[in-house]
Amino acid sequence: MYSLIIKNAKVVDGSGKNSSPELLDVAVEKDEIVNIGKNLSPKAHKVIDAEGKVLAPGFVDLQNHSDSYWQIFDNPSLDSLVSQGFTTIAIGQCGASLAPLVSSSAPLAMQKWHSLEGANLNWQTFEEFLNVLSERKYGTNVASLVGYATLRRGIVGDEIRALEKPELEAVKKILKESFQAGAFGLSSGLSYAHEIIISQLELFELAKLVSENKALFSVHLRSESSEAIESVEEVLEIARSSDLNLKISHLKIRGAANWKNHTHLLEVLENAYHKGIRVHFDSYPYETIWQPLYSYLPKWAIEGGRNLMLKHFSDPVQKNKILAYLNSSDVKWSDIVLASTGNRLQFLGKTIGHVAKNLEISSEAAVLHVLEHAGSEVLVFEKNLDESSVEDFMYHPLGFVGTDGGGFGINQKGKLVHPRCFGTAPKFLKMVIESSKITLEEAVHKLSGGPAQKLGLVDRGFLRIGYKADMVLFDPEKISDKATYENPYQYSEGIEHVLVNGVSVLSEGKLTGELGGRVLRKK
Repeated sequence: MYSLIIKNAKVVDGSGKNSSPELLDVAVEKDEIVNIGKNLSPKAHKVIDAEGKVLAPGFVDLQNHSDSYWQIFDNPSLDSLVSQGFTTIAIGQCGASLAPLVSSSAPLAMQKWHSLEGANLNWQTFEEFLNVLSERKYGTNVASLVGYATLRRGIVGDEIRALEKPELEAVKKILKESFQAGAFGLSSGLSYAHEIIISQLELFELAKLVSENKALFSVHLRSESSEAIESVEEVLEIARSSDLNLKISHLKIRGAANWKNHTHLLEVLENAYHKGIRVHFDSYPYETIWQPLYSYLPKWAIEGGRNLMLKHFSDPVQKNKILAYLNSSDVKWSDIVLASTGNRLQFLGKTIGHVAKNLEISSEAAVLHVLEHAGSEVLVFEKNLDESSVEDFMYHPLGFVGTDGGGFGINQKGKLVHPRCFGTAPKFLKMVIESSKITLEEAVHKLSGGPAQKLGLVDRGFLRIGYKADMVLFDPEKISDKATYENPYQYSEGIEHVLVNGVSVLSEGKLTGELGGRVLRKK
């Protein structure tokens, strides 16, 4: 007798092949898919009649920040991700991870997303970190990369300089140990304060080690606006020299003046791929970004971290230089929305323009005021992406779908979060169904089989006998996102059942409270 049978399902297996999905039955025993076929024996502890709806592999979020936002501890059920069909997430992105902690400076790479005040970090090595996580249960499976800013900062603290040879060797030793412990790859956030100055030579040394360990290199580009193409070419050169498995994080073109470059950018990626470079990217189906406010400052002003940044603010000459830089930018400062701030300054949902008016200062001066008085965690919304470009990225053959968000509960309303945390997968699937620009099979591949293979998962991402029973059943006629910027805490519609390792975490559209997720280690 099976543990579970899902009958009469339109099976889309995650491969992306354009075959007409058949109505099939899928049988599960414990945590594994054990049979797929027509008219399987109905003897099972539980039977779900899919009634012709789509059964797909559980979605794999290749760009997730549930660690950065502390949700793997505050909300381990990761409800907003489970509710949209994600069954595996890859954390440790954009250069920031929760391990390895080489020194007390290492965790500070996280503070731009979430305050670390009162945090209990009872681990140091990556292996210890995974062991601590393994003592808990989660709504999704959790895989982690090593964040290079975390690792590098643990070695040199806030010093802005090239690594000396012994330091680089120490970094490589710790990274290798992390791979041996089960890290799925390395991530870098080249636009953030502690990675801006990293040289191509340093990146190449890291890339060789990543490649030798058959791991993933996930890169947040140095620029996503006027120098986006140059930034892509930089990482492609690294990949070309090291036979690297490269993934570009949340690919986008920011700023109306730069939108015209998106076709050329995709051509650069296509040419590289056809020449044998293993490059892919992830993106999300929204035109508004969500990121730390400090990242808008000139690079020299944020090199060295928050303390040095605040010193610049207190120096009239340096402050005027920063204000002049902001004033010359094409960013509409008055329209930027404050999504989260520290406890000392509460302006959630207000614009920079609103703050400026209250304080009777310019919008540019209000940016510095908020950064100075609102703590290290200041995240903002800015609508600066082109709808057509976003769609082209989403539909492109080299692209996968990632939330670039975290797993939040519907009652966690202390700050605004990006609606992509709640609606990425359903919004994308609805786009595909309504536009028919790619097939549903291709869309599911972008959410499951494609990212699973890129990450290096060996038994997830596809509906196949012997694979883990991570599955999502959805109604293509009802699939839709509901989350908004004003009210992001809304679950999507159309996702009817989600199983993680055979455990029903969502049933008939409602979270069950069961936690089937595991901490994964790269094999």
